[in-house]
Amino acid sequence: MPLTRPPDASGDILPVSSRRCLVSGAEAVAKHALYRLKLLRGEWWENPDRGCQILRMLQTGRLTAADEPALSAYFSAYLLETEGVFALEEVSARAEGGAFRFSCRLVTAEGSAGLSLTLNNF
Repeated sequence: MPLTRPPDASGDILPVSSRRCLVSGAEAVAKHALYRLKLLRGEWWENPDRGCQILRMLQTGRLTAADEPALSAYFSAYLLETEGVFALEEVSARAEGGAFRFSCRLVTAEGSAGLSLTLNNF
């Protein structure tokens, strides 16, 4: 069963003092998948080839509704590469104003869990 440290309200990963404080099951897989989405390629000094490369590309232009299918497909494929994720359900992608919102339900061996990501200023 996967375990991960919980995030605070702003998304920063919290330290834990015991194993009981760790997030487990489908929720842990969803947290890991979200952390993978937020990691930009080149940000992690230990392995600069890891990370989501499309987020840097998105910074070069304004998103529109025409971009939604391609971004949804990219994020979905990227999430399906996450260890423990077997399928995605209820996938939604919307570009509005300066924000892009992606959400889905991840299906794991331990059940399912929701994932949502909002990117502002794109």
